[in-house]
Amino acid sequence: MKTPKTLAMIETQTLDELGHHFERNLNFHVDSEGRQFWKIDGPEIASLAKLDRLVRLVLETDLVPFRIRVTMRWESVTVPDVFGRNHRVRQPRYVKVAAPNSFSNATEGLANFFSSRELRGGLTVLQQSNPAANQLLHAPHIRLFMDVFFRHRISECLGGAMDTLVDAEGHTRAEIYNDFSANFHRAMRDSESLRQEWHNWNLGSHENAANLSRHLDRLFEKHGSLTVLHLRLFHAKERTNLITSPVEAQIQDLQMLRACRTRFLDRLRRKPALFTDEPGYVWAILPSLEGGYDLHFTLLFSTVALRRVLADKTVEAGQLGVVLQDHADQVGAYWVQMATGGQGSYLRGDANAVLYGPDWVHGEVRADDVERRGKLMKSLGYLAMRRALVRLKNEPPGQYFGLPERKVRRSRRRSRTAH
Repeated sequence: MKTPKTLAMIETQTLDELGHHFERNLNFHVDSEGRQFWKIDGPEIASLAKLDRLVRLVLETDLVPFRIRVTMRWESVTVPDVFGRNHRVRQPRYVKVAAPNSFSNATEGLANFFSSRELRGGLTVLQQSNPAANQLLHAPHIRLFMDVFFRHRISECLGGAMDTLVDAEGHTRAEIYNDFSANFHRAMRDSESLRQEWHNWNLGSHENAANLSRHLDRLFEKHGSLTVLHLRLFHAKERTNLITSPVEAQIQDLQMLRACRTRFLDRLRRKPALFTDEPGYVWAILPSLEGGYDLHFTLLFSTVALRRVLADKTVEAGQLGVVLQDHADQVGAYWVQMATGGQGSYLRGDANAVLYGPDWVHGEVRADDVERRGKLMKSLGYLAMRRALVRLKNEPPGQYFGLPERKVRRSRRRSRTAH
């Protein structure tokens, strides 16, 4: 495999944060009314970031993570004399001692990784005996890691001190780790397809993130201040279980959600009294193992335009003598009635921090507020890059992330007429 500089890689920290976000969604179950939700005992997706880091370290160097030296140690032993009496004596013993290879950051990082026993914790997500974990489709480099790992002796001797002997031939655990690192490095180097497959796997997520960044920059430049509304939208009260349902049922359920999304986007463009004129938005379809697919929808309103809309609705409600429903609930109710025909439901992202975590941004974000603007890009970036970390084996082709399409400007040619 050629140099990793040509690969469209994603930063390890980004993958770690992405893993926690995707795990939060994948292992959550929402009831049929969309009002109660709880965490299931699903795979620890965040641990994939640890394995990704290991792969990158092995790829970076062909040197072993541990230096092995033989040293003599004196130890007290009990030996009998000619009369059968036991005596304590000191005898030399030769032992192997392992130390981290400090030749480079990569070798030292590998040694620290193995010594900290992070590898054992990261393997839980690869357990094919777990029905939930068995639904996952891993990235090409993780699949190659699994192939090499489970055929190597390292899979039988994880954990414990590096100097511990692990077989009758006198091999230490550090030597087994060294041998695995060398074997895995060769497997990646000799693979003719890994570089291209890994690049292609990440490419769509990179493009999504770049498009998202440009979309947000244009909105802030145009409006100066945005008001952010996150909703999680469900198309039906009963959705397919992605572990136990037939594949055909899963695909049909996803198609229904996509149809509802299309109707919602069409209605959104024709309802400025609720959505303002040309609001920004970001949508993503994410799976939940026991709850099927759901639509994560983020609206990015011009704050000034939204205030005008809300002022008009306040006046209208006063004239009719009715209590004005919160705007977020108006949007959610519009989804339920107009996109799903009354069959769906919604959850507000600002209603419970468990849904998205405490770092998600809700409400007004000014263009000059660097911190909140950065958090907004970061949180929406999780939606853009979800499929870079892991996917489901039965995910059919199609879009899982989207933004408003930019209108193409047509050039006007000046026609010349004779006078």
